[in-house]
Amino acid sequence: MSGKESLSLDEFATAPRKPRSTPALPAGEQVERPVASDVMSEPVAGADGEKGEMSSEASKALRQMKRARMKGASHFVNVNLDRDTKRRLKLASFNMETSMQVLMERAIRQYLDANDY
Repeated sequence: MSGKESLSLDEFATAPRKPRSTPALPAGEQVERPVASDVMSEPVAGADGEKGEMSSEASKALRQMKRARMKGASHFVNVNLDRDTKRRLKLASFNMETSMQVLMERAIRQYLDANDY
């Protein structure tokens, strides 16, 4: 096929779609669905108060767990480097047998310490 020729959709073989069918019930059968009021029983007195206390305790525990998890979490910073700086960073990481990330972390800490931040 040359660059000027193009293919049309008719040239591709496709399988016909299967018709969708909804499951039909036999004429004599009907499904009974329970009514919500029949299923639900009346709440026990005082259950709402206990439920509210439990949910507030659970939400407090969840917040504390999230805070504890975030203490050790890493936070990422993207840095846009020009080609030469990236090449120098890569060469330094290779020569020092360490990752570029560790070098960047050390450089940022050194800069912040030097400027009293």
